[in-house]
Amino acid sequence: MAKTWVDQGFIAYDTETTGIDVGQSRIVTAAAIHFVDRRPVESRSWLIAVDVEIPEAASAIHGVTTQMSRDQGLEQVAALADIRSFLVGTGVPVVCFKSDFDIPVTDSNLIRAGLAPLPSGLAVCAYVIDRQFNKYVKGKAQRRLQPTAARYGITLNDADWHGAQADAIAAGQIFLAEVAAYPALTAVSAEQLSEQVDQWREAQELEFQQWLARQEPN
Repeated sequence: MAKTWVDQGFIAYDTETTGIDVGQSRIVTAAAIHFVDRRPVESRSWLIAVDVEIPEAASAIHGVTTQMSRDQGLEQVAALADIRSFLVGTGVPVVCFKSDFDIPVTDSNLIRAGLAPLPSGLAVCAYVIDRQFNKYVKGKAQRRLQPTAARYGITLNDADWHGAQADAIAAGQIFLAEVAAYPALTAVSAEQLSEQVDQWREAQELEFQQWLARQEPN
């Protein structure tokens, strides 16, 4: 089988944050897994000492409290600079499960810290790809990370979910399963796929809004 850009390498990336507002939320933990030849070859993770209180609802999801962040975390600006260096330094695409959150929240954190945002056209979203090629998934919340991984035959220990490290690994494995299932993904370059993903996301959102409108009573 001829090698593609997927074999040459990509980084699977995930963040856990203080909230869901990409402009204001701080990254509490992040993880990045470098895949080469479809196998993980390097793994990095960061626990950051954030400059705001971590809401209890967020701590309940990722397990990091404000005290843990401040006692054990890396200095914020240095950690963010290191994250950016790792994501950009290899020159490979970055794969997220929800790139429309992980990339903007990373950019806002970088900019707030006085650092440059990530280069555009870097990200590929496994979630959008799943919605594009596997349109008819039945059941409530079956598009979330864990059930999506299960549909592709990927299993992780239940206790590991909602940590950046496990979620980054899952995102990378889901993407590899998608590549194996949908050859069209490697018929284009990484840059072209990133552009296509953005277009697919817009179309999916429009389709969802149209569906919502049809549910409203006349």
